[in-house]
Amino acid sequence: MRITRDLLLKLCRETVEKRFKPDPAVTAVFLVGSVRPENATIAPVSDVDLLVITQDEPLREREINKLSNEIHFDIRYEPASAYAQPRELRRDPWRGWTLWNPLLLHEKGRFFEYTQAILRAQFDDPANILARARALAEPAREGWTAMQFSGAPALKDYLQALENAANAVAALSGLPLTTRTFLSSFRARAEAAGRPEWNETLLALSGARSIDAETLNAWIPAWETAFSRAQANPEFHPARLGYYKAGIQTPLMGAQPSAGLWPLLVSWAQFADENDPAWQETRRALGLDAAGLALRLQGLDAYLDELEESLEAYAAHNGL
Repeated sequence: MRITRDLLLKLCRETVEKRFKPDPAVTAVFLVGSVRPENATIAPVSDVDLLVITQDEPLREREINKLSNEIHFDIRYEPASAYAQPRELRRDPWRGWTLWNPLLLHEKGRFFEYTQAILRAQFDDPANILARARALAEPAREGWTAMQFSGAPALKDYLQALENAANAVAALSGLPLTTRTFLSSFRARAEAAGRPEWNETLLALSGARSIDAETLNAWIPAWETAFSRAQANPEFHPARLGYYKAGIQTPLMGAQPSAGLWPLLVSWAQFADENDPAWQETRRALGLDAAGLALRLQGLDAYLDELEESLEAYAAHNGL
């Protein structure tokens, strides 16, 4: 069967009609993510992101529903209270962009119309753009600081700080970058921020600068084996294996094969057995083993200093 956006929309509407409309606790349901744009190109292996807003605290935060080997629903639940202050959402780099232009599939009352109208007003004011960038830059610095007092910093914490730092740059010109397109999309965001050299910084700090397609492809079997043991975390539900694998493999056939490193690395760091020889060799090859990570933390510190100076300059330029 050929997977099209129209087919996925039909499946979304059927799911909403059967599951969420009859539920009195559900305030609204939105289609978000990569399938949302009307001109979306549907990848052969994709997820369909639904955001379900509930009246009270939801019973779960996330649910993965497999539709086929290529497609799954990724359903996230959040309480309406998280969206009760639309003016504050303008300064939230994640929820703000989520409600900027989702596809409304169901609502009770006028939750969406009211919230989006206030959210969009002054959304692109420099003060709100800066606030969204700082909402990512500050936890990046906090993460770096915490690692300085750790005897053995965890790689996953380092990668999270690096991701936040890069997304602080991305926030100056749009929404934060997602895992599958993180390395391939950052160059344009760094250029938009007037700091194109930061793309090379990100490649160096992630280890991607020296990785070729052959090496990355050779790591996939060991990563896949580790992935199969991580089923307790919804992010690594068995239905998402193909989604992650496609995110790794697709760039290998393009102009920037190293872009496939990020989905492999950030996922493997979450569920890796630190005694796994394949994982140890991967870290060593990337310069992200214990010795290499200490050096990378110095590089991250320098990058964060430059980022903080850049945000201060942005604030001064805009009279903030």
